[in-house]
Amino acid sequence: MIKAVVIDDELKSREVMETLLRDLVDGMIVCGTADSVSSGIRLINKTNPDVVFLDVEMPRRDGFQLLDELKPFAFEVVFTTGHDQYAIQAFRTNAVDYLMKPIGLDQLKQAIARVDDRRKKDKMNENFEAFVESVKEADDQQRQIALSSSSGLIFVKIDDIIYLRGDGAYTHFFLKSGKKLTVSKNLKEYERQLESYEFFRVHKSFLIHLPEMTKYVRGDGGYVVMSNGDNVNVSKRRKEGFMATLSKL
Repeated sequence: MIKAVVIDDELKSREVMETLLRDLVDGMIVCGTADSVSSGIRLINKTNPDVVFLDVEMPRRDGFQLLDELKPFAFEVVFTTGHDQYAIQAFRTNAVDYLMKPIGLDQLKQAIARVDDRRKKDKMNENFEAFVESVKEADDQQRQIALSSSSGLIFVKIDDIIYLRGDGAYTHFFLKSGKKLTVSKNLKEYERQLESYEFFRVHKSFLIHLPEMTKYVRGDGGYVVMSNGDNVNVSKRRKEGFMATLSKL
């Protein structure tokens, strides 16, 4: 049997997870749920669980702060969140898995199987260890961004991005390798994530990586030529800010 606790500030999320674990997963005992870091710490200390299903973003303190306060901890951690930008930080805590909401039953069962495997072998799964080390090594040398796809998370080096193109609720990433990755988030989301990494929104539909720009051609707004040969329009409304940014490079 595996003892579990669920820590999430959203009541509906706690109820759904508790139902999935109790009714649909064999060998699982839910010892309780908590809605904050403080109540979660009390619950963990009281029940001594084997695994904690932990949300990241909660009021006042987040899931990472909970783990910091309990170090060293003996339980396994499965993060459950609606935000993909914490993936690398989550895996550095030696988490078993990082599940994106809404969580599917198959994903949950796979995560629990990994928990059970760790408990039985009393060591990290070798494939997971190799993955964590590769992420750490790559992150030491290159900045990364985690992109959520239908099959899971894809880690992309920021220096490998040439530009992004927004398409309604979707964003297309154009990479140095020639690949194009499409994710179901709008361009505004990635503009916020990349604002400190030499990216500039030259048009409502385009966010360019400034080091990958090879030429600027003047016009009403003009356009830039990127390192892969693509032309990207600069809107008249954003031209002044763009030129000011170029003058500082």
